[in-house]
Amino acid sequence: MKTYDVAVVGGGPIGGFVARNIAKKGYVVALFEEHKKIGTPLKCAGLITSRVFDFLDFSKTKVVENEIYGAHIHSPSGNILTIGGDKRHALVIDRPQFDQEIMNDAEDAGVEIHLGAKASSVEKNNKHIELSIVQNEQTTKTKSSLLIGADGSHSKIRSSFDFPKPTEFLKGMGAKAGNTDLDPKYVEIFLGRNIAPGFFAWAIPTNKEGTEARVGLCIDNTSNNTLKQCFNNLLKHKRLQNITTTKHIAGTIPLGALKKTTISNVMLVGDAAAQVKPTSGGGVYPGILCAKHCASVALDALENRDFNSRILRKYHKLWTNEIGRELSLGMKVRKMIKSLDDKKMDKYLEKINNAKSIDIICKYGDIDYPSKLAFPLLKKNPSLVKLLPSAFRTIRKQ
Repeated sequence: MKTYDVAVVGGGPIGGFVARNIAKKGYVVALFEEHKKIGTPLKCAGLITSRVFDFLDFSKTKVVENEIYGAHIHSPSGNILTIGGDKRHALVIDRPQFDQEIMNDAEDAGVEIHLGAKASSVEKNNKHIELSIVQNEQTTKTKSSLLIGADGSHSKIRSSFDFPKPTEFLKGMGAKAGNTDLDPKYVEIFLGRNIAPGFFAWAIPTNKEGTEARVGLCIDNTSNNTLKQCFNNLLKHKRLQNITTTKHIAGTIPLGALKKTTISNVMLVGDAAAQVKPTSGGGVYPGILCAKHCASVALDALENRDFNSRILRKYHKLWTNEIGRELSLGMKVRKMIKSLDDKKMDKYLEKINNAKSIDIICKYGDIDYPSKLAFPLLKKNPSLVKLLPSAFRTIRKQ
């Protein structure tokens, strides 16, 4: 049985970031990723803000494919609301390469990386954690003082220790698209229950000519259509006719951050803890932000050789203090948006399709912190409240 200070399950960017930050301080860290190649299968639209790179050691030029300045939002009835255009709001990244760069940094820090290594069982034993790992059809056991679950939306670590579940799961599907004719500085957002019930669909240009893109959507459990049917409806949209699609992907996104993310000897981070933006489904920025606190508290526990829940609970307090309110408000905004049928959604977009509202969106819009926009926008357009008064009162109390 191999012994480590820390075992990290999950080799996405969040798991790699946590492992690297702990290993840099000289501790023995192992990372176990069930897939045989980092960054695959791709399960992300690859749209992030530049502030993510504030936490990373590699240059954004290694992974950035395009820059986004605005969005064309297509209402259910076919009207278009155009926002932004004045400044860069987001970066389109090569997500597999992004994941690989983080893993390269982890390996350079001394992390022992195991690919094609699936955690088949886990248990607590005498104040340490024992993992059974299946790799190349062989099972080995490891022992660690601390276990960090960064193993995604259907986390084995989360379920093994009876942590609470996310509030809901979105089902997603996407593909690489060619023969597109897009403005490379704008993402295309598609709304409507025929295409993306309970969420939205997108087309994100991945080159500076607008001839290639990533298209996709997420739906919730209210859909009368299958995920595949919704995706086919998206491809029939007049804005995407005649495109070609390859490398189709599917996955799930957890929403509703967990109210508990630690027990003795165990911590959860990233999608495993549902640290995901409810309004966009993005998990890279909040995951990295929470991972910073996860690594910090893990290092304190390692230094003091104390892995009691009382010690590790500081991590939960730190990340909820920094971004918990934003994620909670995001769930309330999501509830508001879900309450809108297509007719009300059209009215909502029509009311903000004016110069003053668009100026506010351009000034305050932030895909990492959407709450910065909500209150200025509603203040400028008080009539919006009439569309969903009860939901707004719930948010206003925050």
